[in-house]
Amino acid sequence: MSANPSNESHLPRWLVLNRNFVLLWAAYGVSAFGDHLSEMALLQEAGGLERDDITRVQALMTFFFFMPFVIFGPLAGWWADRFSRQATMIVTDILRAGIMISLSITVPWLAGFGFGDYAVALPLAATGALAAFFSPARQAMIPTLIRPDQLVRANAMISALGTIGAILSAIVGGLLVDRALAGHFELYWNYRLDALTFLVSAALLAGILMSRSRAVRHTITPGVLTPLREGFAYVWNHRRVLQIIMLGVVFWASAGVVISVVPAIVRDVFAGQFTDAGMYRGLIAAGLAVGAALLTLVGSALPIPLAVLASVTGGACWIFLLDAAVVFKLGRIFTGLCLLMIGVHGAGILVTVMVVVQRFVPDARRGRVFGVSDMCTMAAIAGATGLLGLSHIPHLDRYIPTLLTVVGVCMLATAWFAWRTYTRAQPVGPLLWLLYQISTLYIRLLARVRRVGPCTIPREGPVILAANHTAGIDPLLILVTTTRPISFVVEQKYYHRPLAGWFMRQADCIPINRDRPGKSFLEQSLRLLRRDGCLGIFPQGTYVDANSEPEPDAKVGVSVLALRSGATVVPCHISGTRYAYNPFRAYFMRHNARVRYGQPIHMSDYRGRERDKQTARDLSDLIWQRINALAPEADDET
Repeated sequence: MSANPSNESHLPRWLVLNRNFVLLWAAYGVSAFGDHLSEMALLQEAGGLERDDITRVQALMTFFFFMPFVIFGPLAGWWADRFSRQATMIVTDILRAGIMISLSITVPWLAGFGFGDYAVALPLAATGALAAFFSPARQAMIPTLIRPDQLVRANAMISALGTIGAILSAIVGGLLVDRALAGHFELYWNYRLDALTFLVSAALLAGILMSRSRAVRHTITPGVLTPLREGFAYVWNHRRVLQIIMLGVVFWASAGVVISVVPAIVRDVFAGQFTDAGMYRGLIAAGLAVGAALLTLVGSALPIPLAVLASVTGGACWIFLLDAAVVFKLGRIFTGLCLLMIGVHGAGILVTVMVVVQRFVPDARRGRVFGVSDMCTMAAIAGATGLLGLSHIPHLDRYIPTLLTVVGVCMLATAWFAWRTYTRAQPVGPLLWLLYQISTLYIRLLARVRRVGPCTIPREGPVILAANHTAGIDPLLILVTTTRPISFVVEQKYYHRPLAGWFMRQADCIPINRDRPGKSFLEQSLRLLRRDGCLGIFPQGTYVDANSEPEPDAKVGVSVLALRSGATVVPCHISGTRYAYNPFRAYFMRHNARVRYGQPIHMSDYRGRERDKQTARDLSDLIWQRINALAPEADDET
């Protein structure tokens, strides 16, 4: 695959103004609209809702569609890295249109040869094989069309439009089948409309101009087996990528079971018909759209660990509630709500999986990694549906509550494993880590904080972070943009407040009386630094309204601590906040905060002068100058 290099700054800041992305977005939405049109007709040709093992038929169809991803996934990923991703998607769409057109002939032909239920499932294997090549090409192309900071929104928008298309597809497909049963027209109109969606998708994809992208030429590994081995090796050697793919495995296995049991749930809980089955399948897709819309609003503010934990835990809870709806026949509304919320939490998992791979895997290997991901995740859904569809369990629909219980327990186990994985290596306790994650989301959304440049805080050793003070929210602005936990010097009267004080104590903050600092503050600070801690200090001690009061002078406390402890000093500048006299009010105000970190100041040049007062004053002046030197120009604050 190759394309002309393009400067990232030439790409639009708004996704809706990005011609290439909009075309890809629309193509995916149109083709998603066709997904369930043919499926509903095939389900009817297999016997429809009158069967007492409709769950098996639905599972069998799902199995045959996704099994080609398992067989061809890695090969399709190699293809996406080796050949044109755009051409691959166009050709696969055209071929899928041809298969849809032929279903009205192939299904009766296969049934006539005694294939039974496999007559409706086998054609889906052909479309699944083409989809297996389409998927890694699309997912690998997305990062080349947009800016890196737009990945969450882009994936969420694509997922939202795709699921909206799937909602309409399930509803329209069910309506068309019901109309066909009433004798108004033939079932083959489902297949023809599905074929049309693939042709429209191919036309939209043909309009993408790769010359206006971030794609660059890369070295292509010769052969087939060696590149395939490289794809598997990359996943195996990069723990973060491997873990997120395993999360996708759990999700798709669970989704396979839930999707398969929906027609039977609709029939048994409230005696629904085909239109209802399509509508309630559509509710899962509606949930995916709602979840994707929420992620579009949140954008990159949501930390990945928090997204994973919230999505998996919430999904497990709603699966258990769906189980209760089946057992106690809780009616249409509650059942629909459960399916909707399962979709909402599923969107969090799907988007997170795609974003992690797109963000951390280089373009030269991205297709192969997505191929491995597709193989693993689709093996999960194929395995789950294969157990249901190939096993010929008598009266399978009776065991739906048991199936849902098993799925819920697996999801909870995954949430527990994710929690252990994320918190095991953290330098702070699990509860404090979770509070940091929630605070990060809140501050990124409310304060719109952004770090300008890299974080220069050393990852190890004693460090003093010295920053200007602008508002009560300053400590969290720093915590959100750093790479290690920081214990701040805080005013004593806030240290004993019920909620804020508890948080400060958990974070090893050090209280100080601004009027009479005392030896206790100095001893606690030195003790923290001798444990190789990171201490955050605001040399001014307080903050004022910059529009009406002169800026307070910096005190020598930072330099005294640095000289006596030998800790590295990192200057930091905060800008873009709004003043509030009450420090806690700043946590509920909109800001446009920017945080900048300067080059560390090492104490090796001051060895032997630790208790010299003039040295302390000179060092204090130097630190303050370094902080002010980080201040942005007026027109830089955007």
